[in-house]
Parts: sequence; structure tokens; C-alpha cells
Amino acid sequence: MAGGPDPRVDELREHLRALGYLDARVDRFVLGGAARRRGPAALALAASARIGVLAGVLLGPAAAIGLRVRLPGLVTSATDAVVLACYLAAFFGLAAGALSFVSILIAGQLARRPAAAPAFARRARRVGTVAGLVVAATCLAYLTLWWRAALAAADSTSLGWTAAAVGVAVAISLLLGHAVRITVLAYLARVGGSDVITELALPQSTWKATLPFGVLAFAGAMTLLFVTSGGGVPAEGSPLTVVSTNLRVDVIAIDGIDTGMLDRLIAAGRLPVLNRLLGQSVAAIAPEPDRDPAKVWTTVATGQPPDRHGIRGLESRQVAGVEGQFRSESGAWSALTAATDLVRLTRPAIASGEQRLIPAFWEVAARAGLRTAVIHWWATWPAPDDLGVVISDRAILRLEAGGPQDREIAPASLYRSLAETWPARRSRAQAKAAHAAAPGVSGDIAAVVERAATLDATLIDLATDPALGSLDLRVVYLPGLDIVQHSLFSAIDQGTLAPSGAAERLQALEQYYVFLDADLGELVGPAAGPGRLIVLVTEPGRVSSPTAGVLALTGTAASTTRTNGADTAIAPTILYALGVPMARELASRPALDLFLPAFTAAHPLREVSTYGSRRLAPQPVAGRPLDKEMIDRMRSLGYIR
Repeated sequence: MAGGPDPRVDELREHLRALGYLDARVDRFVLGGAARRRGPAALALAASARIGVLAGVLLGPAAAIGLRVRLPGLVTSATDAVVLACYLAAFFGLAAGALSFVSILIAGQLARRPAAAPAFARRARRVGTVAGLVVAATCLAYLTLWWRAALAAADSTSLGWTAAAVGVAVAISLLLGHAVRITVLAYLARVGGSDVITELALPQSTWKATLPFGVLAFAGAMTLLFVTSGGGVPAEGSPLTVVSTNLRVDVIAIDGIDTGMLDRLIAAGRLPVLNRLLGQSVAAIAPEPDRDPAKVWTTVATGQPPDRHGIRGLESRQVAGVEGQFRSESGAWSALTAATDLVRLTRPAIASGEQRLIPAFWEVAARAGLRTAVIHWWATWPAPDDLGVVISDRAILRLEAGGPQDREIAPASLYRSLAETWPARRSRAQAKAAHAAAPGVSGDIAAVVERAATLDATLIDLATDPALGSLDLRVVYLPGLDIVQHSLFSAIDQGTLAPSGAAERLQALEQYYVFLDADLGELVGPAAGPGRLIVLVTEPGRVSSPTAGVLALTGTAASTTRTNGADTAIAPTILYALGVPMARELASRPALDLFLPAFTAAHPLREVSTYGSRRLAPQPVAGRPLDKEMIDRMRSLGYIR
């Protein structure tokens, strides 16, 4: 009768119950509603939807834990973890449901033969078992690799905890595999009808039959885990003992220097300070193909490549409802984020210190007990309150905006001091910048130059402020030259630029070198006196055909060597000069050739196993975050579009 109950449905449900399919709670959940469906495809669809729910509930939290380990900058709080677990539960639920539905239909077609055929039940059992094992193995490999990532960042993980985690992974995997298996058998039972359904009965104890698979899966997962883990890196670094070298180190990092133009201006006698800073030991640093400043300068700061330090680019993404950030270099992922930005599921963000996995050289020095200060380096926000003086890459924005800060400057008492002197400091910088542009250049070019000059002059003024106190290590990053170079040349179609226009821009850029050289004189003083080492680090900036970077040492400990080096050697070289032992995990050794033989003989290289990973302790947020202002500033300076 049309619209009435189908007696075959009740018959199938009773058969399933009688044959043990609906004894377990998971079986009842997966097949209880599916058994009421009239057709095989409807049964498969209903059961797959419930398998998806089961997978989402189990895999969503597991994936959120994995993301917390792999992308600590994305998951910064318990709220972030809960929101991401919900997102991932929905994603994995839909994916698992779709995969289960397709697998069930494919398995059904592979096993499908006339129901009366003697081999039908045997073939159905085999196909159902294989489908379940494939799903279980895939899930187990996924969870095992997540746990491997957790081992790589854990403080310490005992064998007992590892075995327990793998045991949970095995249980989840077998549960999902079992759900797929019983659904395939129920689907084929519907196809075969009551004449053959009794031949598809489950064993008296499904879990006893599954136990051997569980033992085998556990052994395989443990083997995969220990083969691929590679030992991991503990979060807590080795104890650091400083053997004093009696050196006070100043690190001056200048972005946007073209070595060809630098050499020409030095030869013309226009850059006396830079000439002095390049007059002793110098190592040419081969440029990286990717000129993203956040990535490049974080490599310089940590002595590790981007796949280790975690900053893969300046622009990242923030997921709705989550405070942390993430970035992927995949082209397909970029297209996906463009779509998610459109629907407001994600939004642009600027790379921050929460994404950095490796401590910078000034953080290692501070942990070793040295007095340190860093000014305006990339990815230094939020500023930790226990690792020396930090005037982060958002500090200028906060000093301009005023009000309670959001971890832009540490310690907090320093922010109050700098805020009081900010108007006078800004006036001094603007007065200097007014003379930075070459005479006679157009208003647009002069505005670009003056804006960059104001920034550099402000940073140098901050670096020389007595409020920073007596320091063993002072680090300042100056981006003005790169801003001028990029603004004047990178966005211009050279084929349409008149020679006079190109000459005007070149003249303005050369004059900026002269301005910067004069301002550096206030930072470095007339000479590097006894007990002082000046380290100059330059990078070519955001150019398509970069020249080499430079690592140069000036002072009583520096030799007169000319050599080549790597950007990953800069951090260990600075730490060696301070008497900090080297971590064996660093990508490069310190450039000892840059030091006098007497100095290296008196201070032999010492090693520790690791500096550990970088984890920020939670800090209370008092001020309004400057996320939007930071994006607007980066866009106005040409760093992002």
C-alpha cells in the first residue's frame, strides 16, 4: 500500500537484531535509524551520516590538539581550541560521512552477485572486512602522525603516556572501521534479502574477533611513531652558562641595502659611518629567493630555516572566533582563503611572535641572564614580560595611539616612560627627516622619503634612550631604506618611466643612504671602544634580483677577514660573541673566522643540546589590540596588498 510501512524494513531490522548487529551501542547508533530505510542506497546514506557524526566527535578534538602542537600561533587559548574542535568536527564529519558513503557503495558493487550465488555471503564478508580495515588504517596513521608532532614539541613524554595515546588512537580507528564494516554488511544484507541474511551473521563476540587486529594495529602504530619521530625537541632548553667575553654587543640590522650602490657611495666618500662598520671582518650572505621580510629576518634572529622557526610569511590568516593565526604557502590554500575571507570565515592578519616556534638570539641571551633590548624586529609582538626589554614591531603604533597597551612593550614600566617622552621624541625625528630628501625632488618622492626617515630616526632615538638601562646586547632593526627602495622602484613599470624620472628616484635613494649613515653615527658613536662589538647585518630587501646580504663585525675582537656565510650563521655568531654556548640543533655554526685568533683561543666554543622551543606564557590583555591598525600600516608601506 502506497505510503504504508514496508514489511521488508521491519524484517531487516529484526534480522539485524537477531544476528547481533544491534547489540552494541555503536552498532545501534549507526544502524538503528539506517535499518528503517527502504532502499540499500538510503540505508548507506543514513548510516554514513551517523558515521560522520561519530568521526566528527572523535577526530575534531584530536585534530585540535594536533593543531595546537603544530601551529601554536593558531591555538592560543582554551576558547580557540574549542572553536577549532567544532570547526574540525564539522569538517571531518562531512569528510568521513562522504568517504563512508562512497566506500559502502563501492564495496557493495564489488561484492554484489546474484543473491542466490553460493559465494555471495563469503564475498560480502571479505569486502566488508577490507573496507573497514582501510578506514581504520587511514585513521590510525593520521592520529599517529599527530601524536608524533606532539612528541616533537613536548617537554618530556614517557613511554606510558605514548602507549596510552596510541592505544586511544587504535580504539578510535577500530571503532570507525567497525562502523564501516557493519554498514557494508547491512547494505549487502538488504541486497541479498532474507534468504541469505542469516549467512552474514556477526561472530558471537565482535570485539574478541577484533582484538588481534587491535594488537597488530598498536604494534604498527608504535613502530611508525618511533621510526618517524626522530627524537623530538624538548620545549625546555638546556641550562645556559655564560662565560663572559667582556664584550657589549650592538646589533644594527638594516633592510634594503644594495651592496653595489653601497660600495659606490662608500668609494665616493659619502658614507663614513657605514665605511667604518664594514672596515674589519665581513661575511657576504647569499640572499634567499623569497624576500618576505618577516620570514627572512626571523631566520636571521633564530638561526633556523622557516620550516623550523614557523614564520613563513608576513601575511597570515585569522579564523573567525579564534585569536590565533595561521599561514600556508600552498596555492590551493591561498585560493581557499580568498573564498573564506569573502564569507568572513577568515580575515587577514600579520605574522606575530605567537607563531614563532624557536627563540631568537636575544631571547636566548636573556634566558642566560644577560641584559638585552630589541627594538622593532619582525614578529616580536606580543612582547614577553620575562625576556629583557622588548620594543616590538607594534610599539610605534601603540605610542602613537596611546592608551593601555596590549603587550607591545615590555616591561610595562618602560611603556609608561616612553609614552611620556613620545611627543618630544617624535618632534626630534620629524625635524631630522625634513632634511632627508634630496633637494629638488617632487613632493610625492619627498613624502615617501620623509615618512621612512621619520621611522628610522624614531627607532634610533628609542635605541639610545637611557630608560633602556645598561645592556649587554642591544638590537635595532631599521626598515626605512627598504621602504624607500620599494616605494620608489618596485611598483614602477620601468618601461614607461622617463630617464629623468628614474634619475630623480635614484638621486632620492642615494640621499637616503647619506641620511641613514649620518643618523647611524649617533647610534654607534665615533668609534667602537674597548669591550664593544658592533655587528652590522644587512639584507637586500624586497627586490626581485637581490644582491648579497652582509654580516660585519667591528671592534677589538673582530679580525680583518673577508669570507662568505649563511643567514642562519648570524644568530650563533652573535651568541658566541656574548659567551653563550651553542645549541647543537642550530642550522649553522658561528662564523669564527670573523674573530681574532686570540679571541677564539681565549673563548673556545661550548655546546649544549638545545635552546628549546618558544612558548609564551599567558598574559592579561589590558589594552585594545591594534590588529587593524597594523594591517593598515603594513598596507600603506607596501608590505601587503
